[in-house]
Amino acid sequence: MLNKVAGKILIKETELNLKMMLAGGQSFRWTELVPNSWSGVICNLLWILKQSPDSLEYEAIGLDGSDDVERTIRKYLRLDEDIKSLYAHWSKRDSHFEKVSSKFPGIRLLCQDPVENLFSFICSSNNNITRISSMVEKLCSLYGNEICIYEGKTYYGFPQVKSLTQPGVEELRKAGFGYRAKYIYESAKQLDALGGERFLEDLKAKSYTESKLELLKFTGIGPKVADCICLMSLGHLGTIPVDTHVFQIAREHYMPSLKLTKNVNDKIYKMVGDLFKEIYGESAGWAHLVLFCSDLRENRVKEGTKRKKEMPQNKNKNRKKAK
Repeated sequence: MLNKVAGKILIKETELNLKMMLAGGQSFRWTELVPNSWSGVICNLLWILKQSPDSLEYEAIGLDGSDDVERTIRKYLRLDEDIKSLYAHWSKRDSHFEKVSSKFPGIRLLCQDPVENLFSFICSSNNNITRISSMVEKLCSLYGNEICIYEGKTYYGFPQVKSLTQPGVEELRKAGFGYRAKYIYESAKQLDALGGERFLEDLKAKSYTESKLELLKFTGIGPKVADCICLMSLGHLGTIPVDTHVFQIAREHYMPSLKLTKNVNDKIYKMVGDLFKEIYGESAGWAHLVLFCSDLRENRVKEGTKRKKEMPQNKNKNRKKAK
């Protein structure tokens, strides 16, 4: 019988946008079971989260008896942060944020495990959310420990650093990881030599600049991935990872001088990051995440609309050919 604990936290859905947080490119371990119900792994436990308009219900499965369950989920979702005050502060500083935030309330920055965060974002190189999620799941099933079987599916914890240093990890290339397989293996060896998880935990006490410089020494970690790790798992909340979405947001709404610029070089990367830091201050990374999620959502809607428009046209073409 599975050892589990259930609980309920009173919080309005306007203060917790679970869908955008769990499926918006922060973490890659969550699956929507049915609308407003999610399964995922945090701290080597399987979590089932169910959201209603006024509360969040949770089940933590796979306990060893020493887990402070509610504290774990509150920390992960940053539920003790006053998100209304943060949104109000950012809205005063930026009219575009004010407009966007009314459509996307309750987006919180997840507080993630540094080891999982580091290797997940190594997988993110030139990739999309669906493929990254599949790769991270594969990594866990191959090298992580089994937590439990729930409703026919086996759930695994994220691998220990030491387990990723095995030479066989390079075989991930055959499992669809491509060049990222070598990055995972080499970075795992580097991290293990530095002390593993403890090394990353110690970076939380260092400055953003020091932390980023240390991360850039790892194989497969460039400026954007380093910034994602700094923001999402090391507590450097002013960090701005600049990807295509963030660059497009900056170009369209804040930096018209970049209208004709198509690529992000080091200079532009810094310009965009500095701009958002100037606007939003010490929690700029969280604020920019709201803009990122809104842009991601709008792009998905546009793609869905485009596909719907194309489908009847293709059917008509097929009918004409049949005649």
